[in-house]
Amino acid sequence: MEDTEGPDVELELRSWQAAGLPDDRADHIWRLYESLTHELAYALCEQLRLILEPTLATRLKGDYRTGKRLNMKKIIPYIASDYTKDKIWLRRTRPSQREYQILIALDDSRSMAESHSIHLAYQTLALVSKALTRLEAGDIGIAKFGQDVQMLHGFDGTSFSDQAGIEVIKSFHFDQKATNVLSLVDTSLRVLELARERRSVGSSTAADLWQLEIIISDGMCQDHDKLRAVLRKAEEQRVMIVFIILDSLHTKPGSSAQGSILLMEKAEFKTVDGKMELQLERYLDSFPFEYYVVLRDVEALPQVLSATLKQFFERISEE
Repeated sequence: MEDTEGPDVELELRSWQAAGLPDDRADHIWRLYESLTHELAYALCEQLRLILEPTLATRLKGDYRTGKRLNMKKIIPYIASDYTKDKIWLRRTRPSQREYQILIALDDSRSMAESHSIHLAYQTLALVSKALTRLEAGDIGIAKFGQDVQMLHGFDGTSFSDQAGIEVIKSFHFDQKATNVLSLVDTSLRVLELARERRSVGSSTAADLWQLEIIISDGMCQDHDKLRAVLRKAEEQRVMIVFIILDSLHTKPGSSAQGSILLMEKAEFKTVDGKMELQLERYLDSFPFEYYVVLRDVEALPQVLSATLKQFFERISEE
């Protein structure tokens, strides 16, 4: 699909950028990206449905004379009652949908300003937002970040429509001077905490609310140790964070892979035999995010993103 349609859409994007990103063409650009990723959005939606729907039933609960699993807490009272208190079984009483709130955060910094990077970023944004909207798994929020963090579409119950998508891309200029991922994660946790509190006011199922944040960026971030501390807090708050690393920033089709984040190294002082030595290590070896995807081709996204989410939900189902 990219070979036949992608270059034309990217050409339209370059023209829009050259014209100064006029608002009256934003709707045309957004619809181009929706059309470009339409089939992939459907594929991602169906893969996510397979992952999320098995979690839609409520947990085993209740006191029943028949059921799927014994309630071990009831066994001793059952025996002590001379086997008369026989409501010792658990059931899934109703197919209640687990609720999700999903925040998509897109990097608006200068490092993303190269046109092919923006092309991949917009494809990813259109693909993920459309798939999640079609899935109807919960509320979707959109944020941009760089030096600062700004919510562009909040968790106020408003669906993420085509018009919302148009308003979102109007807000991106890819000119922020820094990429403060630590501030993003810290701010987004507060946003998600408030969204959870608002949902709990009007819902009896707030305890079954799961929150997911998808960060779309070039992967360049500082303060790895501080980030790990904030990410532990995210896990405690039952927030999963997936980092989609756009690896097109230095690698275009047919170009050398020397600039790939997969090959990038960073220098770090380490103590060796009591002495401080400067050593090189792979950048991704110390990347603080447990769940991340390195993306060069948007067509790979449905498979790799769904595999990453599947890994997460399989892990929490075992806890």
